[in-house]
Amino acid sequence: MAVANEGCEAVSGGEKPLGLKNAADEKSSPRSGFINSRSMGSWLARLPSMLPWIFLLLGTPTLIFLSVCTPPFQSPDEVAHFERSYQISCGGLYGGSGGYVDRGIDEVLSHYSQLRFSTKGRVTSTDEAASASVRWTGQTVYRTFANTAVYPPTGYFLQALGVALGRITGLSVVNTLILSRLLNGSFAIIISALALYWCRRGKLVMFALLLMPMTMSLFGSCSQDASLISITCLAFSLVSRQISEGFPLSLRMTIVLASALLIVSLGRPPYVVLLLVLLIPGLLPRWGKKPAWLAGLSLAGLLTILIFIWWLAAYSSTKVAPRTDYGTANVRMQILHIFHHPGVLPAVMRGESHHIHIYAAGLIGILGKLNTPMPLPYYVVMGLMLLVAMTGEMVYRSRLRISATVFILFATLSAVAGVFLTEYLTWTPVGSRILEGFQGRYLIPLVIAGSIGLPRLIPSERGYRLSTAVVVLCQLLTFFYLPKVIIDRYYLR
Repeated sequence: MAVANEGCEAVSGGEKPLGLKNAADEKSSPRSGFINSRSMGSWLARLPSMLPWIFLLLGTPTLIFLSVCTPPFQSPDEVAHFERSYQISCGGLYGGSGGYVDRGIDEVLSHYSQLRFSTKGRVTSTDEAASASVRWTGQTVYRTFANTAVYPPTGYFLQALGVALGRITGLSVVNTLILSRLLNGSFAIIISALALYWCRRGKLVMFALLLMPMTMSLFGSCSQDASLISITCLAFSLVSRQISEGFPLSLRMTIVLASALLIVSLGRPPYVVLLLVLLIPGLLPRWGKKPAWLAGLSLAGLLTILIFIWWLAAYSSTKVAPRTDYGTANVRMQILHIFHHPGVLPAVMRGESHHIHIYAAGLIGILGKLNTPMPLPYYVVMGLMLLVAMTGEMVYRSRLRISATVFILFATLSAVAGVFLTEYLTWTPVGSRILEGFQGRYLIPLVIAGSIGLPRLIPSERGYRLSTAVVVLCQLLTFFYLPKVIIDRYYLR
């Protein structure tokens, strides 16, 4: 009997011969309508490790759709980003206030003028055919695009490669734009997937934000935001992995982290305070017997100097001040105004507190030229999903040291304040109490970075797995709904 029982247990513990059934099998069979709880638990246990692959599965077709089907220059500042890409492809690594670009860009833009200022405009077959026939003319005209010309080439190399390939191979301007979008987005998708693979704490929020409509629309454009978001993910995935595994980064990974933070800070100067994460105790390898903090401080100082040098040169060469509907911005005069009226910044912040819902919507997704919102119920669902994702991070199994929490959260909150201040100084008319230029999409990298530093409350493996399942299911909604919004906005009358 004992031998027989052992044989039955061996069979039940492994693969059963075809036709062998028991009561448990009957309950889990499709005919009975029940799901085996052990199978469900195993699936939930594997789900967090599957997030990079799920991201590739959902993100890749979404990127292709947005790159091909979003009309030309219907992403935030895309025409200026494309002109900067053209400039770099011609060897103009330093942009100043603008430069000479091919007349074909203006001609394509003219065929979609009905979309620029009205949400009632639609793409017509006539305009599509006319724009598709526009080729690179070789004739240039000077254009001012100071809002992108000041950016370093680090965020535009792939877009510039697309422009160069399009011109060499004789592609139309529109097809060159699509090629540049695909190259830019493919890089962002690959880097983001790698970040999700490396990331430990913060992976859930990172996955949720990477598949948001706003992020995916930036990935499917010529904007440098695609590289800034994905490289921020890469940098903080390294920080997350070190925090979880508890040993310093190798020299090679330290170079990767420093390079990533440099690129991100060059592309958006207020993010320079993210360099504070280099001071997290134990993050970087020690220099012999020297104090542990010295390596991080020295590296952060060196990167800060490089960033300062670029932007000092960039702003000194920019001759065009940003103009808005309310006046002209002037950094020097704005600083003097703040000095003489110190209460102006608190007044501006109080006013901006009434716009939090707009910034939250921009974080989740306002498409096109920031004039195509998602439906209100979608924002509610995605907002709740982000709360679930953050809750999941706070029940993650590994404990976070207080020092790491302080450095990460202080750095990200300071970066948020820096973005507000920068927009007030460089984009808001002097003396205005209404902030100009700030957009919710600027917060995407900072929310991802900050999620790494969320403290652990009560560890719950089951809670983390269930949160992951909720986030994945909600982003399936995005995968099917986002194309519908684009088609309804641009193609259906």
